[in-house]
Amino acid sequence: MRTTFVAAGVAAAAILLGAAAPAKRMWAHRPTNAQLEAAWPSGAAKRGEPGRAAMMCKVRDDGGVGDCTVKMESPAGAGFGPALLALAGEYKLDPAAPRALRPGQDVLVQEEWYRFDTPAGWLRRPTSEDLMQVWPTKAWAKGLGGQATINCLVSPQGALFDCVTTAETPPGEHFGDAAIALSSQFLMKPATLKGQPIVSPVNVPINFVMPGGSRGFTSDLNSLRMVAATQAWLDAPSYANVAAAYPAKAREAKLGGRATLDCALNREGRLTACSTITEEPRRQGFAEAAKMLAKEFRATTTTTSDGKSIVGAHVQLPMVFDPAMLAGQQVIGKAQWAGLPSAEETDAAFGKLAVTGTVHVMLTCVVQQGGRVTDCKVEREDPAGQGVAAAALSLAPYFRLTTWTSEGLPTVGGTIGIPLRYEGAKPDAPKG
Repeated sequence: MRTTFVAAGVAAAAILLGAAAPAKRMWAHRPTNAQLEAAWPSGAAKRGEPGRAAMMCKVRDDGGVGDCTVKMESPAGAGFGPALLALAGEYKLDPAAPRALRPGQDVLVQEEWYRFDTPAGWLRRPTSEDLMQVWPTKAWAKGLGGQATINCLVSPQGALFDCVTTAETPPGEHFGDAAIALSSQFLMKPATLKGQPIVSPVNVPINFVMPGGSRGFTSDLNSLRMVAATQAWLDAPSYANVAAAYPAKAREAKLGGRATLDCALNREGRLTACSTITEEPRRQGFAEAAKMLAKEFRATTTTTSDGKSIVGAHVQLPMVFDPAMLAGQQVIGKAQWAGLPSAEETDAAFGKLAVTGTVHVMLTCVVQQGGRVTDCKVEREDPAGQGVAAAALSLAPYFRLTTWTSEGLPTVGGTIGIPLRYEGAKPDAPKG
């Protein structure tokens, strides 16, 4: 359940990549696996749903931790954050640890609720040149290096997704954002359970080591303007498109593979001048298939997040080819929200209903180009028969999802679940 990811450091001109120090060097006491198992949120446990959480705490005089707040929980709202908070009393720092923290300092506490027999392992780590492409521009101009640790999930295809920054120094210099931007270039062997690849968590610490004599130097690589691959593209390949583009040799062998491209955007929002950053396995046609699929993308806006033109901006685009696609299965990624109903729109849908307490509805919908959803159906409603299903369906036009995901998979054409929760009027207090 608890994972300690161990990987040897890789030193290059500007990068050192490895794993965090083993837990025993930091903690004199922490929850046992049995305690973690008992704390597994009941709803998630019944569904067989794994999760992870991190909390920031203050170190007490006795080495314990207190005043904890949840910093990260995945999946959100599944109860893993409160479960970790309930275990706070089980943590005590080792006073002999090399980096012993003083009372009053902040300490990050992180746990995962995942089961696997074999942990994920590296296939490709980024090079120093890869690192320089994502180095925070202002930090580079100041000749400033830094460190960041990101916690990610590794997909069954070995791609990293759902990454969050759990540590960053110096603060405010965006090395965490840079590490997350780099994650699309990581290639890993997925964790396995009973011989089957599964999703698992991994901690990735990265040292941004400034090369000697680089203070105040502006790198051509670092000057690239980057846009996210994870967005609600106006046009993007569907999982059926990806299956159709599957390389013939790999298709015949039912072989899975991945490729990451670096592409430039033109004024129409199309991807051009794509080059291969990674391909695994090599010489099986996955990079060429990815380049063909790249022609299907069209950006949704004419400006980047900083308000500048998209012309000449770059995107690092991961693509995953899963043999299950060849059998007609919906192999889609974990979409993120690009648009949600506003509070006013939600109140307009549910506010007129004569319901009290918490309303729960689960919709299943099909993702369309641009991230809109259609063909929505109600899978569950509580309370039933009071109009909450119709109210939830009326909100469908306001949902919009990313159409390409950080693990390199499409969402267009796939069916996704949309859970809704609404707080109705409070029940009347009992009389008497």
